[in-house]
Amino acid sequence: MDIDFHFGTVYVLSRWAGFQAANAKVIAACSQFVDDNIDNIDGDSLSSWSTGRDVREDGRIIRYSGHDLWANLGNAEGNEEVWIPYHFLPGLQGDTEEEKLICHKDSELANKLRDRLSSISLADPNWAFKLGIGLHVYADTWAHQEFAGIFSLKNVIHDLAIELFDQDNWKSFDQFNDMMKTLSLNIAAPLGHAAAINWPDRPYAKWSSSSKFPNGRDNCLEFLEASQACYRILAKVSGDVPLELEQWQLNVLKKAFLEIVNDDPEVRNKIWAKWIGNNIFGFEFQEGDENLEYSKWFIAADETMDKRFYESIEEYYQWCKAELEAAGIYRLDG
Repeated sequence: MDIDFHFGTVYVLSRWAGFQAANAKVIAACSQFVDDNIDNIDGDSLSSWSTGRDVREDGRIIRYSGHDLWANLGNAEGNEEVWIPYHFLPGLQGDTEEEKLICHKDSELANKLRDRLSSISLADPNWAFKLGIGLHVYADTWAHQEFAGIFSLKNVIHDLAIELFDQDNWKSFDQFNDMMKTLSLNIAAPLGHAAAINWPDRPYAKWSSSSKFPNGRDNCLEFLEASQACYRILAKVSGDVPLELEQWQLNVLKKAFLEIVNDDPEVRNKIWAKWIGNNIFGFEFQEGDENLEYSKWFIAADETMDKRFYESIEEYYQWCKAELEAAGIYRLDG
């Protein structure tokens, strides 16, 4: 999923779950910062290819979790420490390790993560950070299902075809589909859903392939299901609201998923922020709702938030590592 879900949707779900605007922003910002948390966050250099971890002068472990094109190409080991735990949570299903590393929604490990997040106490000083990080991983099991966070032939896509939602109808994206008939993206074993490009992350697309989802996958329906599951976690932690979204809430989410259409996820997220500011999502307005925006520096430039984020992401990493090792997978270091 992209920033429009990890920040925009998670913020809305957090507010619906009864969290105040300030706390909802921390939860949503942590969710998105999982993608932005790279070792060259300032963008000054493209020469740093480490995507695993650093140890700061004060001894604190800094665990990286974000997207970095050059790191992806240059460091296979670092790739696995990022893509496996944070973006393609292994389903642990199948006979071989490669099969067990494929991400599935509603897998045993995804459900363990759900239960872990649901049991977070508001007395924990890092509760919002743990929720945001975990919700990122959990939500991605819907978008990234059937792909693995390694270079693998299991990630190959054949006959990719796209439908886009436009003016109350689904229309075949013929120009793209014609191009895909002559273009192969599977010369080498792809990483994650690279062979499907970014279509699994776009809420307003339906797509299919002969090798995965031959009967088609409706991203909007998947994202609505993910929203309900994430909301249920938030509601359990909050303890103040019903555990199920109401139909009007599902309707407005569906409207946002289908009508906020743009190739650039940053643009989509800004539109989500405008919808929030115009109170389209119907929660009681507070300071912070009207002019909501996301910046990676909201966490990275704040000493306290930075510390709590890295404490929380290290704790999650060690939990995930232990779960994988219990299943006989020893891909994660440290």
